[in-house]
Parts: sequence; structure tokens; C-alpha cells
Amino acid sequence: MITDKILKKIKSKKRGWIFCAKDFQDLGSRNAIDKALSRMVDDNTSNNDNKIIRIIRGIYYFPIIQNDIGIIPPSLDEIANTIARNSGVLIYPSGAKCANMLGLSNQVPSQNIYWTHGKSMTKQIGKNTIIFKHIRTNPVANIPSIVMVVLNALNYLGKNKIDDVAVARCSKVLSDSDKKYLQKMSSKVSGWLADFIPKIIAI
Repeated sequence: MITDKILKKIKSKKRGWIFCAKDFQDLGSRNAIDKALSRMVDDNTSNNDNKIIRIIRGIYYFPIIQNDIGIIPPSLDEIANTIARNSGVLIYPSGAKCANMLGLSNQVPSQNIYWTHGKSMTKQIGKNTIIFKHIRTNPVANIPSIVMVVLNALNYLGKNKIDDVAVARCSKVLSDSDKKYLQKMSSKVSGWLADFIPKIIAI
């Protein structure tokens, strides 16, 4: 039965896994997988070991359940990445979030914004909103995500706020291989941003 196969694959993952129907495409037709997942969500007789939760249409969660606390909410970042995978697009954290991640800004973004080369869209997750914003810059093939994080952070800071400390911090998080990809992006970013790339690579 396809439900048993899906459940076996889910339980082979650690709790906290966020998934979509596409993750089971090797087990049967999309229609059969969708119906099986819906039945599993709606099955009120299922014990906690087999319980799965629908986050939004097409996105599911194998929940972490703690005694006396209950279900631990999933990470919004992981939900966003699963939505992107389900839609067949790449996403990157917004410039504000990238700058915060790299320690270049103390400002914690109030919105969950991700940049994508796919279409813009908004998803409501409970009381939270995940926003995908279309951007025009196309990365080179197979570019490491950390390279896009660096570029997005610098773009967010702007030309006049990038100092030697920021350049050094960006360089520190990049491997030699990452820096080669960064070099390839020189022709795909604005002129002022491209001027900082040799400085980052040189350190």
C-alpha cells in the first residue's frame, strides 16, 4: 500500500522534517500520493508515532512532540525552503536577513522575506507570513548559497556602509571555492557591488 511506503519514508527521517508530495514521487503517481497524505492528515485514530500535520496545502510536517509541551512549531526557514522545493524554484534570504546572519547588522528583520527568481508570492503560516519576492539577478549555475548570502547582505548595506570590517567578515565565511563563484558573479551585479568583490577575494 502506498500509505505504508510513505509512512516508512517519513519515519526514516528525523522528527521535524518538513516535506511535500514531490518528496515521494518515486513511490507512485502524484494523485495517489496527494490522496494518501490527505488521509494520513485526517486520520484521527493515528497515534503520535504516525502523526503528520498539514502546514499549508501541499506542505506537511512530521512533528517534534515533547511531553508536557506538545507539538514544537516548525522553522519558518525550513517551511520556506520546502515551499520553494515544491514549486521548483530557488530562494535566498532577503538582504536584511543576510546582513543580520553575517553579523553586519543588528537589525532583526520583522518580515520573513526571501528573494527568488521565480514568481512573487505570499504564504500565510498561522500568524506568520512568508513572502517570496522576485529578483532579476540570475546566479551562475550551482552557486553556493553562502555566496548569495554575502551578495545580498552587501547589496542591503549599500556602497557607503561597507567598510573593511564588513569586507573581512564576508571573506571569512567564504572558502576558496566560494570565492571563485563570487568572482563569476562580478558581471551579474551592479557596478559598485562588483568593485567590492576583488577586495573580498584578496583576503
